[in-house]
Amino acid sequence: MKFRSFTGALAAVCLSAALLAGCGSDNDGKLILRMSQASAADGAIGISMDKFAQAVKEKSGGTIEVHTFHNGQLGSERENIESVQMGNLDFAVVNQSVLVNFLPELAVFDLPYTITSYEHADRVFMGEIGQEMLGKLQNVRLYGMAFWESGFRNLTNSIRDVNTVEDVHGLRIRVMENKIHQDLWVSLGADAVPMSWSDAYTGMQQGAIDGQENPSTVIDKNNVVEVNKHMAMTEHCYSTVVILLSPKTLAHFTPEQKKIVFDAMAQASIDERALSRKMDKEAIATLESKGMVVTYPDKTGFIEKTEVVRQTHGAQFTELAARIAALR
Repeated sequence: MKFRSFTGALAAVCLSAALLAGCGSDNDGKLILRMSQASAADGAIGISMDKFAQAVKEKSGGTIEVHTFHNGQLGSERENIESVQMGNLDFAVVNQSVLVNFLPELAVFDLPYTITSYEHADRVFMGEIGQEMLGKLQNVRLYGMAFWESGFRNLTNSIRDVNTVEDVHGLRIRVMENKIHQDLWVSLGADAVPMSWSDAYTGMQQGAIDGQENPSTVIDKNNVVEVNKHMAMTEHCYSTVVILLSPKTLAHFTPEQKKIVFDAMAQASIDERALSRKMDKEAIATLESKGMVVTYPDKTGFIEKTEVVRQTHGAQFTELAARIAALR
């Protein structure tokens, strides 16, 4: 028991040391930057992070290196955000739903059926509204570089095919610990169960919950098909991640270094979206090949039943929501 306690303490010290490393240089004068995310390395976001790091290295002639960390190696998303604020971490890649705690306006994107297509998403997040949101992050000691795509969220369950909104009634669905997402599923007649993603697979395996909702690539990469055989393409929410840069790191850049990093990020932001959409299609095909039954329910009933969620939670974002809707 003493050994375990010592090991746990040592791990905590190591994590603290890692988070305090921040922007730095090695003995050869290279600029060493660290970029962290909570998700898997083999998803579109993880792959794109590594490609961004490679592009920065090549464009700088090896004088700038971005070391990437996946699967929450450097802490939770909230911890990463706070480390970026303090200048102890250079880049953090975080889900929009987590960043809502720092920029409440982002909650507008959690409202169901706010984003209706990939083309709509591009006009919003790569246009004026996206730039405004990124700019507002400076008010909370964060520099927003870009929105990357996680994708449209779909429903899976172990009970039945979902062909209409009525088929959702009574299903116990794991949801994020986010009030909008909880109310969304309640409005559809489901039993919404807030639960961390790390506990969701076991919950489905043991029958404590019937299903979950996530982008198709997440469903595939996390082997949800082993515990759920029914997937409905509800596309009820469009999820993004935000690439955050520490203002302290930004201030440390020379003009040349800033151009290299920002040019690489601009290209990575375009490439990541294309990769995400390619992998999403591949994930659906893979899931079907593993026995997942994929249905495409009429969304009309889903949109009508979730109107109460948009009205209740969107009251404080009416002007912004109208601008987003105008870009459809």
